[in-house]
Amino acid sequence: MALLCLGYALPAGAAPGAPAAPRFAITDLGALADDVSVATAVNNAGTVVGSSNLHAFQWSRGVLTDLGALPGDANVSQANAVNDAGQIAGTSSRTSGGFGYTVRWTNGVIQDLGSTNTFQLSFGNGIDPRGRVVGGQRAADSRDIHATAWDGAGTATGLGAGLVTANGANARGQVVGGPAFVWQNGVATALAPLPGSTGAEARAINVAGQVVGWSTVGTTGAVHGALWRDAAATPTDLGTVDAIAFSQANAINAAGQVVGTADPQCVPCPSARAWLWEAGTITPLSNLIPAGSGWTVQRANGINDRGQIVGNGMHNGHLHAYLLTPRFSATVNFQPAGATVPVGYTADAGAVFGARAGGLSFGWNVDNAANARDRNAANSPDQRYDTLNHLQKPGGATRWEIAVPAGRYAVHVVAGDPSNLDSTFRISVEGVLAVSGSPTGARRWLEGTVIVTVTDGRLTIGNASGAVNNKLNYVDVIAV
Repeated sequence: MALLCLGYALPAGAAPGAPAAPRFAITDLGALADDVSVATAVNNAGTVVGSSNLHAFQWSRGVLTDLGALPGDANVSQANAVNDAGQIAGTSSRTSGGFGYTVRWTNGVIQDLGSTNTFQLSFGNGIDPRGRVVGGQRAADSRDIHATAWDGAGTATGLGAGLVTANGANARGQVVGGPAFVWQNGVATALAPLPGSTGAEARAINVAGQVVGWSTVGTTGAVHGALWRDAAATPTDLGTVDAIAFSQANAINAAGQVVGTADPQCVPCPSARAWLWEAGTITPLSNLIPAGSGWTVQRANGINDRGQIVGNGMHNGHLHAYLLTPRFSATVNFQPAGATVPVGYTADAGAVFGARAGGLSFGWNVDNAANARDRNAANSPDQRYDTLNHLQKPGGATRWEIAVPAGRYAVHVVAGDPSNLDSTFRISVEGVLAVSGSPTGARRWLEGTVIVTVTDGRLTIGNASGAVNNKLNYVDVIAV
């Protein structure tokens, strides 16, 4: 049974009036010496970065590590982003009380990317899968800050006149920042604010090119989170929570789930509130964690493709970083046996439905291993887009399933081929159309996210009417 859902409802089988099960488990990431910590980003491996005790930290599998600062008498650093290779972008001082400069940590070793001209302070806000760091740097002859990118060798490149800061980057080589823009291959495209508004900033971009940030709201003086589905689109107003006037979106994952913070920005006022937006609905994160947890979740700064969220809040009187983990998630990549498995994903090599790694059970209605492909194409954004399996080969499989508890799920499906345009994609999830369209040279992959209800213990992906040569690249399944 399938049902497209846009709101929040009780899981299948829940009695009327019964409280819904918490969507997330919450983990206190602890803190360094000063007992205050903030998490800023999380990658698909579940590695979290942030800052505590004026130092950058990394948290992985329960271990909090002080990343330190630049050699010498530097005493301040912060980590702002982490890619799936574990490289970290951030900022560090060089001397006590001095300016900050862009840095990159690789395997725990810090690299100074800042200018040798100490007047040119800089900062690193984001990092792409190849290790390119993006942020901002002061001009050599003025106090003006310019959006800047540092390549793998550490060479700095300004992104263009009028661009003040770069905040995020994706696997397609796109960079976003403020004033709101998307930059790619040397060309910056301005992003429009909400209708009737004058100001906006882009904070993050996902692998599909969807951008989030903030925009002023007309002439009201308010600021709301904004979503640009592409550079030419009018942004979507993501709203706010509790009628708080100032709200911004900070991160977006591949499935299009957005997290951010609503902050009254006044004293005395209620505390800031972290939120999650999906399928047109914005919800305070404190409503989605176990009752009696002792947490007030104040800020949401990052989300990965597995649906894990990081930020900070008050936990039994302590301002600590947190990690939220969905009660169920599965990220599966369709690929031949032996192909490189993307970080945070489980490989499906075409076997018939059965038990798999990590306690999951999934697979095809018939053996489909012969129809898996690894293109090794230069135009694939990452490995998830380079590998695929077929849904309509003669004698091959026509249906893929994964075992899930009864309930509601956000399901993100990607279909495409870096080497061929020989398809009309029509893919359904539990009977709900998730992907529909034909690829082009400019748009080789199509993707979509739907929210469905599963009652029989298996979530099913299959061919919808009108499909021609359907292909699956990867799927993200996240309990909602």
